[in-house]
Amino acid sequence: MQTLIETPSLIVGLLAIAAVLVAGIISDIRQKARSAEDRQPVIRQYRKTGLTLWALCLACLACWHVAGLPFGQLGLQAPAGWGGALAWALAGAAILYGLYSLITAALNRTARSALRTQLDEAEGFDQLRPRRLSEHLGFQALSITAGITEEIIFRGFLMATLALVMPIWVAALASISLFIIAHAYQGLSGMLRILPITVLMTAVVLLGGSLWPAIIIHALADALAGCLVALTDAHARADQAMADQEVADGPGEADALPA
Repeated sequence: MQTLIETPSLIVGLLAIAAVLVAGIISDIRQKARSAEDRQPVIRQYRKTGLTLWALCLACLACWHVAGLPFGQLGLQAPAGWGGALAWALAGAAILYGLYSLITAALNRTARSALRTQLDEAEGFDQLRPRRLSEHLGFQALSITAGITEEIIFRGFLMATLALVMPIWVAALASISLFIIAHAYQGLSGMLRILPITVLMTAVVLLGGSLWPAIIIHALADALAGCLVALTDAHARADQAMADQEVADGPGEADALPA
């Protein structure tokens, strides 16, 4: 603990993260308690969240700089070695998976309908779900913001600071836990749903010693969610019309029961 006592700016950064987490949880509770008509417009929530994330991110960077520590130790450097190559490979795989998901949803009505059901049933997502063009643009801007700022905050400053006073794997677990708690507005099911990708992004940072591949994966995952929402909503009426037509037509010859 001596290291943190000698660098009070790092303690200030940790307290800032804790304060924003607590304030966010309180705000989410209040938001859920309101009726749908009384809730803040989603575009306003995007702006508020984006400004909060950038303010906290810059505060963490300032605290790290005041502590006299190199930004490379924070993860703001290029990945190196075989671990870095693997980290970039995982980021590339995430990009390919994102393209595959988009193409599948665009071409396959069954997959699109299943995805629509998942989005409709996702707890807490209705509070942030974009519906208009301006909201979709805001959601994409917030996706980039979250990809950059949350990685610097949680897998950069938080994990690097805790690693000064505890084993890196313990710091990583703490980072994962607090990141999941920060998404408590999604409910237990949503927190469990983002756990795998949270572990993946943490592993990527540990492997390559860099935040950049994780930033790409994070921003891509959030942006992909917005694109899939836009895609499923755009085809909602046509998909429902085709489903209704299939019901009206009855079973085909291959599905008909024998006389």
